[in-house]
Amino acid sequence: MKLLLLGAGGFLGSHIVELMIARGDHEIIGADISDAKLAGIEGSNFEFIKADLMGNTEFVEDLIKNADVVVDLISMPNPSLYVSDPLKIFNVTFRRNLEVVDLCVKHQKRLIQYSTSEIYGRPQANTYQEDITPLVMGPVTNQRWIYAVSKQMLERVIHAYSLRDELDYSIIRPFNAIGPRLDYLVESGTMGGPRVVAHFVSALLEAGPMYLVDGGLQRRSFTAVQDASSAFATVLDSPEAHNQIYHYGNPGNDTSIKGLAELMLEISEELTGKPSGAYLEVVDAEKFYGKGYEDTTRVPPDISKLRSIGWEPKVSLRQTLTETLGYYMRQRGRL
Repeated sequence: MKLLLLGAGGFLGSHIVELMIARGDHEIIGADISDAKLAGIEGSNFEFIKADLMGNTEFVEDLIKNADVVVDLISMPNPSLYVSDPLKIFNVTFRRNLEVVDLCVKHQKRLIQYSTSEIYGRPQANTYQEDITPLVMGPVTNQRWIYAVSKQMLERVIHAYSLRDELDYSIIRPFNAIGPRLDYLVESGTMGGPRVVAHFVSALLEAGPMYLVDGGLQRRSFTAVQDASSAFATVLDSPEAHNQIYHYGNPGNDTSIKGLAELMLEISEELTGKPSGAYLEVVDAEKFYGKGYEDTTRVPPDISKLRSIGWEPKVSLRQTLTETLGYYMRQRGRL
């Protein structure tokens, strides 16, 4: 079977490629604008095509026509951009991905679409369940929700196609995957930007501030990237996964952002044998992200649906943070 991974050069994509090369049971075509995260990842069953997928519809259609399963990882999960450039987020997250959906319908290809845990917006229950929990966003003037709403609308279009028997799909909603080869690091002290773990890694490497937005009381359930990759493989392989939505996450790795920072400080000292020099600093959400931002205290995901088809998270938060910090410290010559 031939798998097409759109966005193969990203954090999740590069780890999925690595896993599928090791399995060796499928042909993998990866496409993305950069292959930097794929450096050293090679296999006889893997071909990478370097290309800008944005607006290049004919090229993407040719790739989809020649695939058996399309894995759509095209995304822009950056809360600062949700606030500063919401139309860019909408164009990438909804419009570009809708083109992929329409092409999968046209050529009758199975689609594995990556979505987001942000789709739930403000928590409405003690746990998130894929087919039950309401999706409730903040007001329009808090434009940070444009990413979540774009993903939500894409999911609804995908489901609507399936109701007409025009699309075979699986949707995956990740809950905070972390590990080596994170999306990107920023200079320590930078406001806004990428995921919290990337910010904290930079602070630990450069003895900078570990910003706790509004005190860092928000909670997240972090998933080791190897567990995230095995979740993909489970969905790909299971005959029960067709026309279904799945969470992957690790409720056992649930922590506050402040707790995460404290644990990363501890692990850094364990790895190097000395204090990092990084320090906790509380910052206002609007100052950090910009006007129009709104945060949420996310509750742990219900993962019983993915467990029912054979998946189980295995890696603890301490282990995955140790692996992640070690990876970047070795890159910088600190270990």
